Amino acid sequence: MLEILSTLSKSSEPLQHAVIFLFNGAEENILQASHGFITQHEWAKSIRAFINLEAAGVGGKELVFQTGPENPWLVQAYVSAAEHPFASVVAQEIFQSGIIPADTDFRIYRDFGNIPGIDLAFIENGYIYHTKYDTSDRILTDSIQRAGDNILAVLKYLATSDKLAKSFEYRHGNVVFFDILGLFVLAYPARVGTIMNYIIAAIAFIYLSKKILQPKTKVNNMKKFFTAFGLTLLSWLSTLVTVLIVAVFISLIGRSLSWYSHFYVSMSLYGTAATAKLILVHTLAKKFYYKNMNDQYLGDVFFDASLMFWAIALTVLTQIGLCSAFICTLWVAFPLFTKLMIHKEFRQKGKNLFLFFHFHDVLKIVTLALAM
Repeated sequence: MLEILSTLSKSSEPLQHAVIFLFNGAEENILQASHGFITQHEWAKSIRAFINLEAAGVGGKELVFQTGPENPWLVQAYVSAAEHPFASVVAQEIFQSGIIPADTDFRIYRDFGNIPGIDLAFIENGYIYHTKYDTSDRILTDSIQRAGDNILAVLKYLATSDKLAKSFEYRHGNVVFFDILGLFVLAYPARVGTIMNYIIAAIAFIYLSKKILQPKTKVNNMKKFFTAFGLTLLSWLSTLVTVLIVAVFISLIGRSLSWYSHFYVSMSLYGTAATAKLILVHTLAKKFYYKNMNDQYLGDVFFDASLMFWAIALTVLTQIGLCSAFICTLWVAFPLFTKLMIHKEFRQKGKNLFLFFHFHDVLKIVTLALAM
């Protein structure tokens, strides 16, 4: 904040709007400083938007984990201006659900000031955060530089924006936003996402009903499909139990947050256990229940069972109104469309091929475990 303040003060570029730098104290004491400013200070009523800087770690990429409320133009401003954007609506909905026992000044500005904003936080190496090891020498200078580049660019964008003066006129609906492999952020209105989600779910249900409800083999197909569906759910449930057992064991040996040091530690610790359990359940099912079934047909049945689950999840999450439903959209759309295209191509050559993706199942289990 001091470096950005210094840079702006020396810049010859004119700003259309004033910028207030607020250095808060008493954050851990029920966010008193931010509450006092936004409810009592004479400048508070002139504020149209804010950028809140947080930390849940000591480095890495700063993540946009809260936006709004209902100001999609702010997300678009961040996506357009930030040099290294990194954001996720999943993080926003998880944080605002109350699963994570934490709070930030963002809520104070939003609820008491009725002001839209962006909430960013460092999330890497949270294992030492707020401990005696949380010292200045462990702060990564490249992370500070990255955050400075992003915030300065977004701040200049907002301070020269015509929308900022009439921000309340652009308050309509939520926005779905997520990064693509850390390269860029994709953002679109939630209402567009809702339409797209329902269309993709409908295509999946039409595809499944056409395959399962064939007149000559209807009963047999339904029996095999629902058996595979049940085994798939059983594999996920047993995998979740396994991951939770690992979590309990880690807690008992006094390393309950060891996975929080780096992302690859959590993936190695819980991802390995989840993958091994999934493989074990499906291997046992194939050995004792599907002894003489063709591997290609077996993969096709389990693909359909998994597709059905995610299509149902996509429909339910969209109906609830969660923007995070885009994850199910990806897990339904890409496997299904790839399968349809490849099946059409090979059918013309008199061959048949299927694609079966289970990696997203592992990620789902690990995500649930880490959130808990």
